[in-house]
Amino acid sequence: MRILITNDDGIDALGIKRLTEALLTLEGAELYVVAPVEEKSGVGHGVTYRSALSPEERDFYGLPVKAWAVNGNPADCVKAAYHLLFEDDQKPDIVFSGINVGTNLGRDIYYSGTCSGAREAVILGIPGVALSYDNWEDQDNYGDVVEMIRPLVQSFGEKAMNNELPPEVFWNVNIPHLPLNDVKGILPASLSLNHYEDRYHQEAEGYFLTRTYPDGIPLAEPQDYHLLKHGYIAVTPIHIDATDKGLLKAMDEWPLVKEWGKRG
Repeated sequence: MRILITNDDGIDALGIKRLTEALLTLEGAELYVVAPVEEKSGVGHGVTYRSALSPEERDFYGLPVKAWAVNGNPADCVKAAYHLLFEDDQKPDIVFSGINVGTNLGRDIYYSGTCSGAREAVILGIPGVALSYDNWEDQDNYGDVVEMIRPLVQSFGEKAMNNELPPEVFWNVNIPHLPLNDVKGILPASLSLNHYEDRYHQEAEGYFLTRTYPDGIPLAEPQDYHLLKHGYIAVTPIHIDATDKGLLKAMDEWPLVKEWGKRG
């Protein structure tokens, strides 16, 4: 099983080391790390085309993997690895992106560089999994995360090898910052699109974006934010085709569409 690993916190981040350690436990896994040379959080799905990319081979914590640092974004790393580092008959079987410092929940998937790494994999026809850990307030502590994700990455790896993962879908995994024995389980989750509000606060340099979160977190719906805060690992399948098929059909009845459609 050929596995490509990337992230948005940079190749020297602790999270990608922990992810690699978990993947090294998989039997027969051949690991490749291709990650940004510096932190690229919040860059979304940005790609580099106005300047050159220069992948640089690196040692990676002394672990038995091949690794490159790339002067670009997470999507660049996956795209460049696919086209530059792998032969046509030796493409990765699956891409794992993370482990991100802090969660990527709800509409975070549009801003997240971690998610873009997994999304770019799917665009290239490879299964992709993004993993994020709820340790934003305790960033040097990854606790039991390796033990938590080991069965998950093994399952995704096996499904990828058996062609059991659907095309055009990447998987967004969010992990609570808890001891292993306190994690309640792994549950499928929908996106929680309204669990925070954006705020700007002023400092000497200008305005900084912050967020406010609700005080109460009822487990009313199986949404990623709510499940995570109640101690579950939340797994969300994200389809990359964002077309509203129902609305697309309804547009046939728009007067403008009816009028101009006849001109064809």
